[in-house]
Amino acid sequence: MTTAKIDLNSLVNSNAPGQWSEEIVWTVFCYIVNQASPLPGLRDVLGDYREIFNSVFLKIKKEHSCCFWRYYREDPLVPLVNPTNIEHLTRLLHAFSNRLYKKKAPQALLDSLFYIMRSHCNINLFYRTQEIDFLFPLHAMGSVIGDGEFGPFIVTTQQCTIGQNRGKYPAIKGGLWMGPGSSILGCSHIGYNVRVAAHAFIIDRDIPDNVVVFGSGTDIKFKENSEDNRSLILDQGY
Repeated sequence: MTTAKIDLNSLVNSNAPGQWSEEIVWTVFCYIVNQASPLPGLRDVLGDYREIFNSVFLKIKKEHSCCFWRYYREDPLVPLVNPTNIEHLTRLLHAFSNRLYKKKAPQALLDSLFYIMRSHCNINLFYRTQEIDFLFPLHAMGSVIGDGEFGPFIVTTQQCTIGQNRGKYPAIKGGLWMGPGSSILGCSHIGYNVRVAAHAFIIDRDIPDNVVVFGSGTDIKFKENSEDNRSLILDQGY
């Protein structure tokens, strides 16, 4: 394994952790999950999945190259992937664990990674939940992203919920921006480029494209969303 080749103690003095090489990011990722795992020996098992992690790293780096927000990209167009940034760690953990799930990795390993997702990232994003392209969990503490169908570009903020009602889950086209405390539940069909206002509650509803949603339950109201939600954080790649 590469861990022995890198002096982890020296990394704390780094002024550019987002620009670490894939090898260093992998080493730090393994250190974090090994320290946080409910079971010992996790780092030794992870070595079998290094190639999968590399593919996740490259995907996230490419997506971050499209994002002009601080902590995701530095000028001139330098994408950042920093495993000590909780939002980056969330993205790395979920894409990695979902791909491991598809490869039928041991359930104890998958459950350990989910334990770390809950305890360290403070978000309920299960390994069986679809890997979402351009998923941005922005300060998404206390959020739940359950099963469902997801198109590209989903932004969640704090205390958001996407989940089931009576065993039915939402279908979301993509381009979604969820305000703090908002929820999308049950057999809801969410159109493209929808912005859900803070504390709005959508359950078993069809939402058209290009709207801002307010209200709760049967008292849902719409107004036109004249902005492309993606343009609020991306300046290329779409």
